[in-house]
Amino acid sequence: MDITSTSFGLLIAYLLPGLVTLFGLSYWLPDLRRLFETFLNGESNLGLFLLMALASIAASLQVTLVRWALFELFICRRNALTPDDFKTLGEEGKFTAFRGAVDEHYRYHQFWGSMVIALPVLFGGWAWRSRVFSHLWSGLLVLFIFLVLEALTALGAARAYINYVNRARTIMKGV
Repeated sequence: MDITSTSFGLLIAYLLPGLVTLFGLSYWLPDLRRLFETFLNGESNLGLFLLMALASIAASLQVTLVRWALFELFICRRNALTPDDFKTLGEEGKFTAFRGAVDEHYRYHQFWGSMVIALPVLFGGWAWRSRVFSHLWSGLLVLFIFLVLEALTALGAARAYINYVNRARTIMKGV
């Protein structure tokens, strides 16, 4: 397994959605907004960088919980892996192949699924602060673009999850 693809997968699954969520919350929370301003203005230091990274991971883990409930328990529940699917995972080569399926499909599902949760926080905060809806037609256009992006992100998350389940079953059945 390539350490680079694993690292990239973990980055997109557990850091970026939390960072987007925190940035979205910064529109609503003045203290968080000041932290981001310090961080983005180059006045940051290693301590603030670590704080932001850890806060992003913590936020991502909370967002992941909502993503899991939304997609894996509700939207994609008919495509879930069962305990029987994992019975052959200990056979030679299957675990490595399974990890590849996780890196190539499940991490993207985690990212897109978490972004379905994070983007409304970001959009809502941005729209409120920028007063984008003060002009009806431009506000409606921006809302339409956001809703299309949100729908495509949700479809991508569901498709990536289904691809992951299908690939995992193929690997574990040895087909």
